[in-house]
Amino acid sequence: MKCEKCGREIEAVIVSIFNRDGSDCDILLPLVECEENAAYIDATQNWTGYELTEEEMLETIECPYCKRFPFKNQEMQVYDIVRIVCFRQEATP
Repeated sequence: MKCEKCGREIEAVIVSIFNRDGSDCDILLPLVECEENAAYIDATQNWTGYELTEEEMLETIECPYCKRFPFKNQEMQVYDIVRIVCFRQEATP
C-alpha cells in the first residue's frame, strides 16, 4: 500500500514497543492490507500505544520514510489477541 502522507509504497511500519527492561525501541512490523480499505499490524501488548488514547496511539506508528502516521483517516481499532507459543524438546544429535 502507499503511505497516504508521502505517497511512497510501504509494506511495513515503524512501531514503538517496550523492551523487557522497561526501555522502548522502534521496530519494523509488516502492514497487511485487508477488506474495507483497511490494513492491520500484528503487535503485542508491549506496543507503547496499547493503553494510550487514540490520539496518542497515532504517535507510536510511523511510515518508514516520512516518519508520520501513514493514514489520513485516524480511526483505529485495537483487538486483544492471545497467541500461545509452545516449545518442543530439542532433538539430540
